[in-house]
Amino acid sequence: MYRWQFLKKGQPREMAVQGSVIVNDPVLNLSAAVKGLGLAYAAEPLAAEHVRQGRLERVLASSCPGTPGFFLYFPSRHQALPKLRVFIDSVRKHLRVSQP
Repeated sequence: MYRWQFLKKGQPREMAVQGSVIVNDPVLNLSAAVKGLGLAYAAEPLAAEHVRQGRLERVLASSCPGTPGFFLYFPSRHQALPKLRVFIDSVRKHLRVSQP
């Protein structure tokens, strides 16, 4: 199970969280939270629209570490596998990620 990551007095901490709903899909994770089933540990860009629309509210914001974005690690070959290339292009399109 993924351990939620927090900052306590500037120091990283991890917490094992238990609950009656366990998901491994970010869309389902946010959907459950929107429906009031509990808290969701989610990447800010994925939850931002729900927060803007008032469907979700940030909690523990001062304890949540930020990251400058999503990271995708893949072989540095010039010709990526077609499936990987489609995935990278899709992520960039849907998340409006700029190319390095």
